[in-house]
Amino acid sequence: MFISLYTSRVVLDKLGVEDFGIFNVVGGLAAMFTFFSSSLSNATQRFLNIELGQNNLDGAKKVFSQYFLFYCIIAIFVIVAAETIGLWFVWNKLVIPPDRVVAAVCVYQFTVLSLCITLIGIVFNSEIVVHENMRIYSYVGIFEGVAKLVVAFLISVSPFDRLIVYGLLLLITTLAVQGYYAYYGLKHYEECQIRFIWDRLLLTKTSSIVGWNIVSTTVYAVNDSGINILLNIFFGPAVNAARAVSYQVSSAVNSFAINFFTSVRPQIFKSYASGEREYLIKLFFNSSKFSFMLLWMLCLPIFFSIDTILHLWLTEVPEYANVFTVWILGYSLITVFNNPVWTIALAIGDLKRYVPYESCVSLMVFPLSYVALRCGCSPVIVFVILFSIRCCYILVVLTIINRYIHFSGYKYLQNVILPIAKVVFVSFLIAFGLSRLLPDTLPYTILLIFLIVSSVIATIWIFGITYSQRNYIVTFIISKFTNKNQVL
Repeated sequence: MFISLYTSRVVLDKLGVEDFGIFNVVGGLAAMFTFFSSSLSNATQRFLNIELGQNNLDGAKKVFSQYFLFYCIIAIFVIVAAETIGLWFVWNKLVIPPDRVVAAVCVYQFTVLSLCITLIGIVFNSEIVVHENMRIYSYVGIFEGVAKLVVAFLISVSPFDRLIVYGLLLLITTLAVQGYYAYYGLKHYEECQIRFIWDRLLLTKTSSIVGWNIVSTTVYAVNDSGINILLNIFFGPAVNAARAVSYQVSSAVNSFAINFFTSVRPQIFKSYASGEREYLIKLFFNSSKFSFMLLWMLCLPIFFSIDTILHLWLTEVPEYANVFTVWILGYSLITVFNNPVWTIALAIGDLKRYVPYESCVSLMVFPLSYVALRCGCSPVIVFVILFSIRCCYILVVLTIINRYIHFSGYKYLQNVILPIAKVVFVSFLIAFGLSRLLPDTLPYTILLIFLIVSSVIATIWIFGITYSQRNYIVTFIISKFTNKNQVL
């Protein structure tokens, strides 16, 4: 997280607000052509988990080989679309200063290649997650963060155009990361065997999952990249830079909750495949609660010290960056509730009764944002709309998933919402009081952050976890110290 945040500071400083905004909007446009990559990843993990959960090695081999070939074909279509429609849009529609258009096109090309490499590598990434090898997953993530930091420093000494060099070096980093995933998967997992097969029966069997996944991620792409393009058209690259900064903070903070849930995800698939309904619901409730609390512990101090953090972090703070960051972190907190719901929906596989409803709600974000901006509203309205629609979205998907696994709404409120509400209410009051008492200077801001995090941990301990969970934690810590003393 800290490497990612510091890297963003260096990149913004070395590229400047304008080039940083150009990189963000061009990269977002390129990403629209691989918007379905997360849906493909979800489907791959789902079917590999099912096959391996049933100890069907031959089935897992077939899934791996079929999807590897499938993604190679998709990557070719992505390149064709990106080099025609996408390239035309960059040249003719994006608001880019004339002297930076060539650099923007070069970055666009590098980003498209990087995304296609990542697309082909989905099968190898999925193998790492399915086998729950979080050690490798973490090591590669740390390497990628350090590599991007090195790239940020290298552009400062480059005699060539910094924006172009930055795009090229990120492409090389992607090649290294995905290349290692491929090497590790081929070497350590028996089902990782590249065979060029085309099994229509398998594709037919999986097409429904993939198809409805693509519908869902299409809506996400419209909201994410589409809104970024709207901000560019109405306000120019400077506001794109502010949005990029807010998303960098959100992404770094979110990584804790995301990586925590990544370790839970395979267990949800396997518990459903084995028919362990009670364990599935337990995972659903606990992962929702702990993901939110973990993210809240990081978000609350940022809410009360955002201006100081941004000025300390960045040499030049883009306008609106502070407000954007607060709203997008609020959006991230609400989104946490969707992670286990979506995973359960994937495990069940009957997405045709799930995706249409949740997509209709999500799709409201783009048109409402366009209307609001056309009416002359501030760019902040986009994030207000995004947050509000997400709250409605969570209520809808919880209602839908309850039709499948039939969890008790009362128990969900009692075990998930009520503990979260207590933690949020008490810790927010404490944080608000502390922010009023302490002066707005750097030493006191550091003290404020420490005290807020401590208060969140204390309220989680008192209100957020059950008596049995507290006992488990205490026993676990004592056993660790006991084992350490025995070794000594």
